Amino acid sequence: MKYNFKGSLRIVFISLLVLLCGILVKFIFEEEDVSYHNKEVYTTINNDKTSKTTNQDLEISSKETNITYDKVAYITIDDGPSKFTKQILDILDRNNVKATFFMINKNMNIYKNEVKRIQQDGHGAGFHSVSHDVKRLYKTPQATLEEFSICRDTYYKITGETSNLVRIPYGSKPYTPEESYKILIENNFLVWDWNLDTEDWKATTDNIVSNVLLNGRNKDELVLLIHEKEQTVEALDGIIKVLKERGYQILPITEDIEAMNFWSKNL
Repeated sequence: MKYNFKGSLRIVFISLLVLLCGILVKFIFEEEDVSYHNKEVYTTINNDKTSKTTNQDLEISSKETNITYDKVAYITIDDGPSKFTKQILDILDRNNVKATFFMINKNMNIYKNEVKRIQQDGHGAGFHSVSHDVKRLYKTPQATLEEFSICRDTYYKITGETSNLVRIPYGSKPYTPEESYKILIENNFLVWDWNLDTEDWKATTDNIVSNVLLNGRNKDELVLLIHEKEQTVEALDGIIKVLKERGYQILPITEDIEAMNFWSKNL
């Protein structure tokens, strides 16, 4: 029987060609998969236009492993308590994180049970004025002090605890007169501002998470500002997920932490 050398060579050549093609196809698809998952897609609010965050945003973060918490984030929540506070507290509890609530006096009196739960669950508690009106709040330095003192007294009557944490409406600059700021400091109030404004009050749920994705990076201490809004409640799980997977340990603000504000320039 005569051996067909050329035929055998042709079979070997074709087999090698098929094998190489298979390896090449596998390599191409793996490369596409890697680039897909490593590409962060950001959408932000621009000129009040809304845009949509794709699922890639959170999928990318979920690819991270071996998370180490080498940074700190403080989630601060203004304008409550409100009808959304219970939902917010449930979400925080489910994610095993603590936030800090800066509360308006009238709302504390309306939602006393929510105030009690904030304190009992170990969240930070602070005050956001009586009037939330810069004309009334800054009429005199004494008027400024009186509003936050009233808030502190209300909180004590509801919980039996006290607090000196303060979030001035619209931030401690540019509206707060120096004398109003000084009188708060002289009376042991601790003024907190923020270094990440989610702009949640005018944003969609997707935009809120996108703002955290875009701006929640490269800071060892992150003070995140959100409000008690429906869209913020819907975004809260996503916010927490992003912060954790970027190495942030989420903690409540306590009085032994140096206050971070625009006057001190330590944000």
